[in-house]
Amino acid sequence: MLSQRLIHLGAALLCAAGLAVADPSIAHANASSLPKLNAGAGSPSSRAPASRSRARRGRFDGRGVSENELRKDPLPKASGHLVVRNPALHEELDLNLYKADGSFDQASLAALDHLFRCRKTDEERAMDPRLYEVLSIIYDRWGKPIDLNSGFRYQRNEGSRHFHGSAMDISIPGVGYREIYSFASTLDTGGMGIGRYPRSGFVHIDFRAPGEPSYRWTDSHGASNGDPGKLPSKMWKRSSRPTS
Repeated sequence: MLSQRLIHLGAALLCAAGLAVADPSIAHANASSLPKLNAGAGSPSSRAPASRSRARRGRFDGRGVSENELRKDPLPKASGHLVVRNPALHEELDLNLYKADGSFDQASLAALDHLFRCRKTDEERAMDPRLYEVLSIIYDRWGKPIDLNSGFRYQRNEGSRHFHGSAMDISIPGVGYREIYSFASTLDTGGMGIGRYPRSGFVHIDFRAPGEPSYRWTDSHGASNGDPGKLPSKMWKRSSRPTS
């Protein structure tokens, strides 16, 4: 009986195969009726989105700075001359930080504070003037206008040095971010944070909170418009509401 069943089953399979060859539409219908399998982890269609996702995420590499890396000599005296542009606000300044006697020109500091204002809220703060002196030294090095990508930020992440008016993100058209990063690192006598952002092409420079050591990093995440910490401060939202 078993042998007869096997013979009948074989005949049925041969018949079905013959029908499929004779009429391709039957074979297509049978194939389309099968459940579609998801692409496996090793298939190109699954690998490509994963690699694109990794590229979008990027990576962050940071490290502390040893005492041996810090500058031992006094900083070079800045000329005080600055040409700074804020592309987002379509504004530019050409001024000198100092008066003839070498003291800070308060009008120049106020003009720079206004240029460095938060571009999302239009709020401004008195920035750490050491940033402006470092900026002038950088300008003296290349003699080219400096683009300000970000200065003061009235944002939700209050731990950011941008929130405290002690940070700036800069770039110089025609000068690579690596060169700016390397030169800025030579100006660190202690307590500075300097980061490079390859995908955005700018360098972050800040003065750390008192007592915090110097730090270096590379952040290849690119634009972080989705970072909730960079949204305008909730305090700003409340103060901007009509009171009547």
